[in-house]
Amino acid sequence: MKLYKIKGKEKALSFEEDLKQSGLKITPQRMAILKEIQKCGHPTIEEIYENILQEHPSISLATIYKNIISLCEAGLLQEIRINMQKQRYEIAHGEHMHTVCTICGKIEDLEMNLNHLYTNKSVIQKIAPSYIAAVVYGKCLECQKSKK
Repeated sequence: MKLYKIKGKEKALSFEEDLKQSGLKITPQRMAILKEIQKCGHPTIEEIYENILQEHPSISLATIYKNIISLCEAGLLQEIRINMQKQRYEIAHGEHMHTVCTICGKIEDLEMNLNHLYTNKSVIQKIAPSYIAAVVYGKCLECQKSKK
């Protein structure tokens, strides 16, 4: 059993086991997509396609789209929506927030306990939350240091 890391944390299941448990077939395309997202962190579909194309020259963009949708529906991937950007994808690893640098565009995970929002009276009086996504915008440390 392989371990794979998500932002420095090891996950006990392998991609193969995750696919089996989700009822999805283990295909070279799905494995390539998962490995590419693991490597890149938060890529767009186009970035995934361009990088996989080098190793799998016969893969189509439609195949990437179809598999990304299946992997999201199975809960193995999460779609990230950032204002004014194309959707990005990441390996699903629980609820967390994202930080986005307004200078260089770098996206990073920000681990945070969001449970209090599920029980916050001002929230639950307006909606029964099923998923919370939050993004914090600002200058990353590298851009702060470079005085951009």
